[in-house]
Amino acid sequence: MIMIITSEISLHLKSSNELLCSPVSTYLKRKLIRDAEEFIIQEAEALPRKSAIKMKIYLALSETEANDDVASAIHRHFCYRREQTQKILQRTFDYGWRILLIAMGLLVVIFTLTELALHLLPDYKFIRFIRESFIILGWVALWRPLDLLLYDWYPIKKNINLYYRLEHSDVQVISN
Repeated sequence: MIMIITSEISLHLKSSNELLCSPVSTYLKRKLIRDAEEFIIQEAEALPRKSAIKMKIYLALSETEANDDVASAIHRHFCYRREQTQKILQRTFDYGWRILLIAMGLLVVIFTLTELALHLLPDYKFIRFIRESFIILGWVALWRPLDLLLYDWYPIKKNINLYYRLEHSDVQVISN
């Protein structure tokens, strides 16, 4: 039997306008206010990563017509954020692989020039200096692509997972 741990985030609001922006146009749905989004994300980041998230939003009795808007707006908002962050992750990988290919090409050119210099010129200290400089330049050329592909993607993936959890959270709107 698998036990799912549920963690809770509570928001006490006087009005749904403290959580949702009014739509700019009649065609747009309501979205979260930046401060509310930041609060929810900070609270969710403090929760255990494997736990399900349950949000309890306490609203005044006069706000009962906004109950349906609140839950769907939260889910839509974090779905949108997840999709946008997935695009950023894909662009990060695409860019990382592209510059890795360029760096590998540069490395081939550098090592070819180094080998040519070693065979064509006598072994002087100046040639050794150039050879060592080319080797250092090659490793520097690999630094950024490897940094992107090994380390930079992880925080982005972590945000995608967090947005997914928030998108699928159980949102309860409770009237006070």
